[in-house]
Amino acid sequence: MKTNLPTREEINIHNSLDEQHACKMFLGKTLEQAEMLFHENALFYQEDLMWMGAVAFRYYVHAFIRYIQSQESNGDSDAINCFVSLLEFRWENEPEELRPIFSELTAACRYILEDYKRFDVNAEIYGDLRLRFKDLIQQFSLK
Repeated sequence: MKTNLPTREEINIHNSLDEQHACKMFLGKTLEQAEMLFHENALFYQEDLMWMGAVAFRYYVHAFIRYIQSQESNGDSDAINCFVSLLEFRWENEPEELRPIFSELTAACRYILEDYKRFDVNAEIYGDLRLRFKDLIQQFSLK
């Protein structure tokens, strides 16, 4: 994993409004500081992960994973739904950029599957997210 903090240029690749917002929220933040953002409002900050550059994503996604693995995420089905959607989006748009962190993403997906009940996912709202996580694990293993 990258040890230096992502630069403005690694967060804001195309200077889109979404990337500018991601830069405003994450630039200069350590993983610990970024994790606190997810504890504050995972639903809000996860969207920045969707739009930031790949290098920055590979760094800051670990903060989201730490939040998911914390006890504070108990009952946070929105975070789990957003996480699977985020990974699917990144996979569809730049699968090669995920390659350096396949093992970490696979481990995070497995963790969610093993502790799925604690997130209180309502299948009537989200469907069965487990199928989507299993599909991602399979896709990551094929690349």
